[in-house]
Amino acid sequence: MKFKTSTRFICNMFFVGVALSSVQARGAFQNTAPVVAAKSEIQEQGVQLTKDQTPITESTVLKETAKLLPRFAKSETKHYVILSDTSPQDVTMVGSLLEVTFQKYIDVCDALGWKPRPLRHKLVAVVFQEQNDYLDFAIKNDKVTKTWAVGYYSPFFDRLVFYKSQSGADVQKVVQQLNAQDLKVQQAEQTQQAAGRALRPNPQLTHAKNQLAAEHNRINDLAAGSFVSTAVHEAAHQLFFHTDIQRSGSTYPLWLAEGLATNFETERTDVQFGYQVDNWRRRDAFKLAWEKDGLVPLEIMLSQEKFSDATNSAEAIADFYAQSYVFTNWLMRERPTELRLYLESLLDGSFAIADQRKKNFENIFGPIARLERSWARYEGQRNKEFLSCANCKRVLAKLPKASKPDPDLSAKPAGSQPETVPGNAIVPVNPVAPVASKPPTQPETQSTPVPPK
Repeated sequence: MKFKTSTRFICNMFFVGVALSSVQARGAFQNTAPVVAAKSEIQEQGVQLTKDQTPITESTVLKETAKLLPRFAKSETKHYVILSDTSPQDVTMVGSLLEVTFQKYIDVCDALGWKPRPLRHKLVAVVFQEQNDYLDFAIKNDKVTKTWAVGYYSPFFDRLVFYKSQSGADVQKVVQQLNAQDLKVQQAEQTQQAAGRALRPNPQLTHAKNQLAAEHNRINDLAAGSFVSTAVHEAAHQLFFHTDIQRSGSTYPLWLAEGLATNFETERTDVQFGYQVDNWRRRDAFKLAWEKDGLVPLEIMLSQEKFSDATNSAEAIADFYAQSYVFTNWLMRERPTELRLYLESLLDGSFAIADQRKKNFENIFGPIARLERSWARYEGQRNKEFLSCANCKRVLAKLPKASKPDPDLSAKPAGSQPETVPGNAIVPVNPVAPVASKPPTQPETQSTPVPPK
């Protein structure tokens, strides 16, 4: 008996779609109005967000969102209020993800010298059981029409909105195809038993059953990983805007907003993650982009209003996110002081206009061409293959023969994290050090989340 061989291809295509859905829809919030809730007195100069703060529960955001979803149950963690029609187990999982992201956000801010404002109230998140209900809410209330997004952050209303990724149309389509294959295997077994051959093992049927079971598990893992990555990414957006590291109402460069959030992405929060731990999915996408000459000059990327100049294809979006991630990751590792000053310079919005971005960027980081050469050399030291790509050759070819070496701008602020973190997904901060490839030599740790009540 022969079985279809297209299942794995379908599953792989699904993975591409889910991966994109976890990263594409964030550009929608770039030109939004300020958050509805007014800022309180705790945001006076000098007051900073800490892990110990327990904000109040009630807020305008919660009140207005609850009105829209009167049948949704309310659960709370230390820093979040979750409205949901999913199971208590799902709510507990989401609450844990959000709290772990909050803890990581504080760690990153402390390491890079950022000074986030205290929370005005507990942050609000909505989790739908069904994708269709999520889409109805997103379109009607937040004007979000990206049907492929597993979740999003609305800075206008300062709330996170998600749906269980297992209920998505793409997931259900693949699951139905796998179920159809399961049924064929069962029918084949029944035919064999009817023929009196029940005691004779059929290697082909056994292999098919094992393959289908593995595919079911893989789909569940992919859907779960996509949800985790999306939740962490969008929660990072919410924290940046709510705590005034980025300010609602200001139009931020697209590369910066998405580059910062992608440096929090992870598909597992029970291991180390953050900017000092490589996001290998983004790194792999970056490698694919340079191999097909899909990288854009830094000067163009810094002022882009869209994911690409000519098209918003899935490929162009993936390339843009990958390049934004890698460049922002380098700034966080090697230019933390300048990055902090750059973020501060954007708070009043006076330099957020696209045609002023180059000037403002160079006021902080120096000439773009020189910075791009430093970045290219760094990536070349990480991966020698990068030096042979077309983009890197173009960048380094502009280097004058008698030019002076670039100044060392890599001084880290006081209280920064160690240069290396245990784990085989770690890349040293020092660009000349090799990438670690051995398994972890000590247990991976993670902040303990606070489950919802």
